[in-house]
Amino acid sequence: MRILSLVRPKLVGATAAEPSMRRPARGAGLFSGSTTRAAVTVLLAVLLLAAAPTLPAGANPHRPGTVAEEIDRFLSAQMQDSAIPGAAVAVTRGDRVLMVRGYGHDSTGEAVTGDSLFRIASLSKSFTALALMQLIDAGRMDLDDPVQEHLPEFQLSDPRAGQVTVRELLDHTSGLTDAMVPELSRPQPRTPTEATTSLRSAHLASTPGTSWSYHNPNYQVAARLVEVLSGEPFAQYLRRHILEPAGMASSTSTVTDDEPVPGLAEGHVTAYGHAFTAPGPGSYTVGDGGIVSSAADMARWLIVNTTGGQTADGTRLVSREGMRLLHTPSARQGGGYALGWDTDGPLGAPTRVDHSGTLFTFTAEEAIWPGSEYGVVLLFNAGSPMMLDQTAIVHGVFDIIEGNSPPASGPHLAATLDTVLAALTLAALTLGACGVVRAGRWARRRRGAPLRTMLCLLPAVMVLGAGAAFPRLAEAGIGRDVTWRAAAYTWPALVVFVLAALLAATATLLARGWQWWRIRNTPSAAGQQPDQCTEDLTTSAAATNPAISPV
Repeated sequence: MRILSLVRPKLVGATAAEPSMRRPARGAGLFSGSTTRAAVTVLLAVLLLAAAPTLPAGANPHRPGTVAEEIDRFLSAQMQDSAIPGAAVAVTRGDRVLMVRGYGHDSTGEAVTGDSLFRIASLSKSFTALALMQLIDAGRMDLDDPVQEHLPEFQLSDPRAGQVTVRELLDHTSGLTDAMVPELSRPQPRTPTEATTSLRSAHLASTPGTSWSYHNPNYQVAARLVEVLSGEPFAQYLRRHILEPAGMASSTSTVTDDEPVPGLAEGHVTAYGHAFTAPGPGSYTVGDGGIVSSAADMARWLIVNTTGGQTADGTRLVSREGMRLLHTPSARQGGGYALGWDTDGPLGAPTRVDHSGTLFTFTAEEAIWPGSEYGVVLLFNAGSPMMLDQTAIVHGVFDIIEGNSPPASGPHLAATLDTVLAALTLAALTLGACGVVRAGRWARRRRGAPLRTMLCLLPAVMVLGAGAAFPRLAEAGIGRDVTWRAAAYTWPALVVFVLAALLAATATLLARGWQWWRIRNTPSAAGQQPDQCTEDLTTSAAATNPAISPV
C-alpha cells in the first residue's frame, strides 16, 4: 500500500542574496547593512514559523515525512506481537491522505488491506450526530428542541421525558441509563420505530441535562429522529446525504452486529493469547454502532471532520459552525463528551477529538487533532479483554502523532492477565477435585457438629452466590448492562475462571453434604469425637470475582 509522506513547508520564491560590502550612506538609519541583515533574518524566521505545521499542544516537532513511516513501523511490530489477527489504519492531514494500509489477515485467511471491511461500532455515533446536524442546518429543528416536539412517539413512564432535548440525546445526558433500560438483556428491537416505542416503560435515572451516562439507546432514538425529520429510512439517509457525497462507496449501515455484509469477514474474540473466529451476538445497532466501513473510506470521513465539514473535493456536508458544535464538549458532567465524539484537553479548546468503539468481535478508534489537522482511524477485527491490546496500540499511534515516543514492547497485558486466569482456573478445578475426593474424610471429622459443619460450608456457599451474581456485580462496577453472553465475548478467560470456581464449589458442596448426611446416619465407633473445624481452602481461593466491560 502506498504511503504518502508529509511535505516540508518551504518559502516559494525565496532567494539568498550576499550582503553588500559597501559602507552605508550617512542617514541610512534602520536600513543600514547590519541592521538590514538582522531585519531580514527576523523576517525569514517569522515566515518560517508561520509556514511551519501546527502541532498538538505539548508535542515535539517531527521531521517532515516521517509520521506515516513511524506509524507503519510501529503497527507492523505491534501486530506481530498481538493476538489480534488483523487491523487497518488511515492517517490524514487536512484534505490529504497520508497513509492507508492493512496488517495481518481476516477470518478467511485473506490479507487485510486498506479496502477490507470492518464493523466500526460506536464510531457510527459520529455519523448519526452529523446527520442530525445537517437537519439542524436545514432548519428542520434546533439542537436544544425537546425531542417530543419532533418525535411524539418518544414516550417514557416518567413525566420528565418531555424535557429531554436533542442535544441531551447526543451527549448522553438524557437521563436514560443501562440501569433503567438494560440494553443487552432486554428483547432486541428490530427497527428504529420499535427501538423508540420500546422505551415507554422506562424511567429516567436523573433529570435531563444533569448527569452523564453512556447509553446506546440515546442514539437509537436519534436515528428514528433522523427518519421522521427527513422522511427517509435511516440507512438511506446515511447513504444519500453522508456516505455517497463523502465518497465512501464501500460503506453501509446494518441493523444488527451479525448481519451479513458482502465482503465482510467474521471478527474474533481473543483468549489466552489466541484469536477465535466468532459471529456477533446479534445486538441491535441502528444509529449507535451499525456502520461497516474500510480504512480507505474512513480516511475520507476524517477529512470531512478536519476541514470543517467538507470533503476533499470541496463538497460541503455540514456547516463549519455545525462541525464546531459536534466537536465541542457539551455534557456538563461528561468529562468532555461532545456530540458523537469525546474530547481530550481543556474543555474550551480540546487538543484531541476522538471516539472508540467495540462490538465484541470488532473494535475501532478515530481521532482528529484540531491544531494540526491530523486525523487517524484504527480498525481491528477482534476484541480483547477490556480492549487492553487495542488501547495500547492506539495510544502508541497517538504518541507518534503528538511527537512522543511510543512503547517499544508489544501489547502483552491481555495475554498476561489471561495466563494468570488460566492458572487460577486450574487451581480452582484442582481444589474442587480434592474437595470431592476427600469429602468422606471431611464429613467424618464433622459428624457430630452440625453448626460447625454449616460454618465450614459457608465459603463454598459464598463462592456460589458471588458466581451466580457475577453479571450483577460487574454491572455495579462499570455501570453498564452485563449478561453472561456479553461477558463471554468480552473476556472469555475470566468467564471460564468464574465457571470453574462455580463448578468446584458446587461439586464440593454436593460431595461433602452427601457424605456428611450419609455418615451422620450411620452408627459410629464408640468414643469417636469430631475434630475441630478447619478453614476450607478448596473454595476460599476462588472467592473473589473481578468485574469486566462490554462496548
